[in-house]
Amino acid sequence: MNIGTLETGQLVTDAVFLVAEARLLVDRRGQNYYNLTLNCEGARQIDGKVWADNLAAPIKTGDGLEVLARVDEYQGKKQLNIQRYTILSPEKHDLSGFVRRTDIDVDQAFETLFNWQRDEFSNPWLKCLSAEFYSNASFAAQFKESPAASRHHHNYTGGLIEHTLEVWNLADGISKIRNGGFDRELLLCGAALHDVGKVKTYRLVAGISERTEVGALLEHVFISGSMVSNLWDNVVRPQVSGDDAGKAARLKALLLHIILSHHGMMEWGSPVIPCTPEAILVHYCDILSATLHSSFNAIEQTQDGQRWTDTVYIMDRPRRLFVTPEDEE
Repeated sequence: MNIGTLETGQLVTDAVFLVAEARLLVDRRGQNYYNLTLNCEGARQIDGKVWADNLAAPIKTGDGLEVLARVDEYQGKKQLNIQRYTILSPEKHDLSGFVRRTDIDVDQAFETLFNWQRDEFSNPWLKCLSAEFYSNASFAAQFKESPAASRHHHNYTGGLIEHTLEVWNLADGISKIRNGGFDRELLLCGAALHDVGKVKTYRLVAGISERTEVGALLEHVFISGSMVSNLWDNVVRPQVSGDDAGKAARLKALLLHIILSHHGMMEWGSPVIPCTPEAILVHYCDILSATLHSSFNAIEQTQDGQRWTDTVYIMDRPRRLFVTPEDEE
């Protein structure tokens, strides 16, 4: 189905979707209804509503739905008013084509981020720490598959490694433009590790991202810091000589500072604010990666012929983005 060509009032019959998000809400009359985000084949999304009169079987994230629906418009945005639906058996219906996946080479990206046995790196403690992540087959598999979020950015298979590589490349590029002043190895190690805890914070259900219980209880900033701190104490610290103990402890603190401060403000989930050039740069690269992804995603989801996107929340403000006509690009 081509969502971009749907017309208001059109009847959609026997259409199949993958439920990317399902929220059971209560309307003004006190009746339950579903607010859905639906993936069509190719993973383009449209909102859907199932009002109280049409409720049947419970709907959850990851379900496949075959629907009969009318195309409505709400606040300038088309959505499906679902009249009837059937939940599809996953054993009988292959919905892999409805799942979004990263386009990058995840194996090459993992090499770039975690294989520090390259001549450009020399710090023995950071090399040792990175080697532990690199050699852990379970972590590698999770990191290559995990989403980076449940909703806002890179919330699909491979989204975490795609986002992390973007932060790495942005930080590396800006540090080279600055031509000095940064501890490049500390900077890049912080970029690579700033979100490692997301392998425990999010999971994929039928290819759709959702938060885990651990993620909801502890959040990825704390989990990432704990993973790095524990691995440092277990693997790196035993290799540090007595004369270097203070220097190594300071490096660990600086690395953890990057991870714990990368959201930039306490209101945004960081227990500390960035207080080193490396931490400040990783924070802004993280924001830039997420913000641009949300921006381009909003543009890609815009229906054919529309000049403005739906409202997207970026840079701490809601806004609609202008869509340049293809014939003017």
